[in-house]
Amino acid sequence: MPKRAATTATTDAPKRPRLQEDVKQLGPTAASPAAPSGRDHVAPDKIPRNTQLPKGPLSIEAKPAGCTRIAIWNITSLKSSDAKGLMRYVHAEDADVLVFSETKVNETPSHAGLDAMYKYRYWGIGEKKGYAGIAVLSKQKPIHVEKGLPGFHDPSSNARLLTVEFPHTVLVATYAVNAGDGLKTLGNKNAWNEALEKHLQSLPSDKEVIWCGDLNVVWDDRDLAGASKKWNKAAGYTQAECDAHRRILATNDMCDAWRECHPDAVGHYTYYGWRGQCRSRGAGWRIDSFIIRKRALSRVKACEIRHEIYGPSDHVPMRSLFSRVQILDPSLAKKKSASTLR
Repeated sequence: MPKRAATTATTDAPKRPRLQEDVKQLGPTAASPAAPSGRDHVAPDKIPRNTQLPKGPLSIEAKPAGCTRIAIWNITSLKSSDAKGLMRYVHAEDADVLVFSETKVNETPSHAGLDAMYKYRYWGIGEKKGYAGIAVLSKQKPIHVEKGLPGFHDPSSNARLLTVEFPHTVLVATYAVNAGDGLKTLGNKNAWNEALEKHLQSLPSDKEVIWCGDLNVVWDDRDLAGASKKWNKAAGYTQAECDAHRRILATNDMCDAWRECHPDAVGHYTYYGWRGQCRSRGAGWRIDSFIIRKRALSRVKACEIRHEIYGPSDHVPMRSLFSRVQILDPSLAKKKSASTLR
């Protein structure tokens, strides 16, 4: 989740030397398509502002025939969200693949509800207790699962990224590094982005790629409240991060599935911080998303934010519907099912 801007100079920046381009990107006058356009936003009135999970049955439509449903959710903590109704949503959504970020588990959990719904469960756990964490729960058995981000030399990597290969699809589940309070770990975020760009480039060209989860960055000022006050001050909305995100998409010929489905939407957020009554004020960020290869865009049947599912976490879930053809259906797999990850 984004960190608040510091009120003092960030003298505690990492020792890692910044790349020259990073320094340039942080310049206050540098042009960027992500920069504030002059008008700040909050969530529109039609977006729910409940602070607890709604009582009674959750209104979630049935999955259309012939589609694969993938859901993502930063749950803040498996333990705390479970006590606040996490499984009510999980049962109602009934996703084929479920991605949790920020699980904060210290060991592979035994969870009766999740274990009953998902036969194949993969938990990325770091060395630091009660910190980060990523999980992929699937009804279909993958071909191969890889933990961590290659080329990113940080012990937290295993708790931040899982690359899960299916017969026709590679799912890159992510809980991205945060640039930190006062941007003190921006250097680490830059290193993460460099390694991530290379990792996505290394994935098989003959398979679809779905990069999803909490990406800890916004696309532009439509995706956060009060953009003018946060530009180059708040983690997730610096020019270094936003431009790197755009570069990663361009290099890999990828696009933001939600933005493609909702090109004119403003103020549709996935994260509302607990502090400062952000949810009630409609002051949030859209830092969770689905990123796909452009060639697969026609297979995206829907990509939605579950705005009303707030309370178990300070994030709300998202879900995408993909045409099953050449996405996850094992019956369509090629005879050669061995992993093609390099």
